[in-house]
Amino acid sequence: MASEDGFDGQSVLRGAGMGAVTAAVLLLIASLVLYVVQDSAGFIPLATVAVAWLSVLASGFSASRRAGRAGLWHGAAAGLLLFLVLYLLGILVYDLPMQPSGLALRIVLSLVVGAIGGMLGLAL
Repeated sequence: MASEDGFDGQSVLRGAGMGAVTAAVLLLIASLVLYVVQDSAGFIPLATVAVAWLSVLASGFSASRRAGRAGLWHGAAAGLLLFLVLYLLGILVYDLPMQPSGLALRIVLSLVVGAIGGMLGLAL
C-alpha cells in the first residue's frame, strides 16, 4: 500500500518483522555456540553486536525487496523501526536506558545499515 510519494509502509513493517525473525534465529545460533564453547565471555558482546546489525541489515534488505523501489528509504525506515523495537524491548527487560549520545549514534548507525541493506535488496 504505497502512498502518493511512493513510500510503502507495509513493506517497512514486514521488513522490520523479517529483521526480528532474523534476530531470533541468529540469537539461537549464538546461544548454541555459547553452549558449546567453554570460554565464551569474550564472544558475548561480539555476538550481541553482530546479531543486532545483521538483523537491521536483513530488515532493510527485506523491506526494499518487498517494495521494489526506493531501497535507500525503505531500508533505512525498516532498520530504524527494528532498532527502536529492540531498544524498547531492552528497556523493558533491563530497565537501563542508553545514554543520549550512545542512543543517537545507534540511531544513525541503524539508519545507515538499514539503508545499505535496502540498496543491496534492490541490487541483488
